[in-house]
Amino acid sequence: MKSKLSCLCLGAVLFLAGCGGQDLAGTANLSGQVGAVTAPGSVSHFAASRFLEQAAMGPSPNSVAQVKAQGMEAWVTAQLKMAPTKIVTPESMINYDDQLDKPAADRMRDFYNLNLFNTLIGGEDQLRIKTTWALSNFLVISTRKVAEYGAIEYMNMLQTNAFGQYGDLLKSLSTSPAMGNYLDNGQNTKWQLNENYGRELMQLFSVGLVQLNLDGTPKRDASGKILETYTQKDVIEMTRALTGWNYVPNPTNLRNNRNWANYGKPMVGETNRHDTDSKIVLGKTIPAGQTVQQDLDSVVEILVTHPNAAPFVSLRLIQGMTTSDPSPAYLQRVATVFRDTKGNLSKVVTAILTDPEARAGDVYGKSGANFGRIKEPVLIYTSGFRGLGCKVAVRRTDQPNQVYQSNNQTPFNAYSVFNFYPPNHRTQGTNVLAPEQKLLNSMEFSNRMNFFNWSFRNESPLNDAGCDVAAFKMAKAISNEKLLDLMNERFFRGAVSASIAKSLIDANKNNWDKDQGLALVGSILDMAALTPAFGVSK
Repeated sequence: MKSKLSCLCLGAVLFLAGCGGQDLAGTANLSGQVGAVTAPGSVSHFAASRFLEQAAMGPSPNSVAQVKAQGMEAWVTAQLKMAPTKIVTPESMINYDDQLDKPAADRMRDFYNLNLFNTLIGGEDQLRIKTTWALSNFLVISTRKVAEYGAIEYMNMLQTNAFGQYGDLLKSLSTSPAMGNYLDNGQNTKWQLNENYGRELMQLFSVGLVQLNLDGTPKRDASGKILETYTQKDVIEMTRALTGWNYVPNPTNLRNNRNWANYGKPMVGETNRHDTDSKIVLGKTIPAGQTVQQDLDSVVEILVTHPNAAPFVSLRLIQGMTTSDPSPAYLQRVATVFRDTKGNLSKVVTAILTDPEARAGDVYGKSGANFGRIKEPVLIYTSGFRGLGCKVAVRRTDQPNQVYQSNNQTPFNAYSVFNFYPPNHRTQGTNVLAPEQKLLNSMEFSNRMNFFNWSFRNESPLNDAGCDVAAFKMAKAISNEKLLDLMNERFFRGAVSASIAKSLIDANKNNWDKDQGLALVGSILDMAALTPAFGVSK
């Protein structure tokens, strides 16, 4: 049965793959060598590559070799033990007046993009980074309001908490100056309530708008009406409980200091700004006389133990890693782990990746009909460079201080707290959840048509980034078939059919004899990015 998710992806441009799927056939390649799924107990190249599309920012030659050698569970165990990659910002780039020192602003922007994409592409703790990426897509802040340094420290905070208890993450989230600025909890006092953070803490970060069963289906009353999770009264009571948090004063005297919120230091509770009366949140009483921290602890306990938290958060993480539209049974199994461990994220992530439904597709053709997710622009970008074997981001040839990056989705730069796409977006004409499809617009298709061709064109920055240029040049020098064989291995799990490979060659035949570095590889990848062959992780 063909996947609806493959069909919905790219409309008329499926001329390469055929409507409804990737047109894959085992591990057939253009050279006529046909592989088979490896014996039970070992991991095939196809399975390892597919797994890393879920558990990392895309498969790389080294990571595929690791998973094949160690096995998936051992790889996960090793990744869970890795220290988090963090970005350390130089003091010279933290405090500056953005109205008077434009060169400093430019340097910080370049530093931010370079180190952010270096981490996404080259960080060794790929499972943590992928988890952080999944978390960042529903625990949203944006550099449209928060300074780049604030976004870096926010990412560092997510990295630190990515494998811990979800309650601890919510506490760090609530004291993050980046979040305090973005959703205004730094302005929330007993004299003047600001409901922004209190509302989103419930609606987007923990329990959602409607009551849920453990499998994610909505609860209904006797008349069939869906039950709401909270009321406006709950929002007010939550907001009262969150009063009193303030930024650690910044010692500089810069009037327009970009670090005015002192983003590197968690906010502190100030008793004189805090409402110390009792509150009732979601039916639970928070006693009077508690400190700012004690009220936050009470709030988090209420949220994490709420029946909605397990299915709500589990769905967001599943959508970010394995499939946009999980079955109720899959969601319930993961949510049960969340509930039973009070949100131990390392165990939840392990459950997501090792679930039978997630791993069924490791045998070609066995994936569920609607299992999988469209790769959003960032994952198209990271998958391309990781497949090329790059160790870090690739610098632009026209602007060496900047790096090539995903054009239609800059991390931590969403237009609103609802992120680049809503998690409940369904593909038109079906009931299939497909949040990432929201980004498949004319601008995104236009960007995909020439992104890799342009960024692979010059060998020097590719070599500087540690990309595996030599292997692709060697394959290209031997034959069309050898180049497609290598691309098949690196970018398509070794499973592109001969018919697609021939189509890719024929469509780019005028480029074969041109001396344009790896531009041909880029052209083929650009074309494939418009099809489920590369654009869908299934």
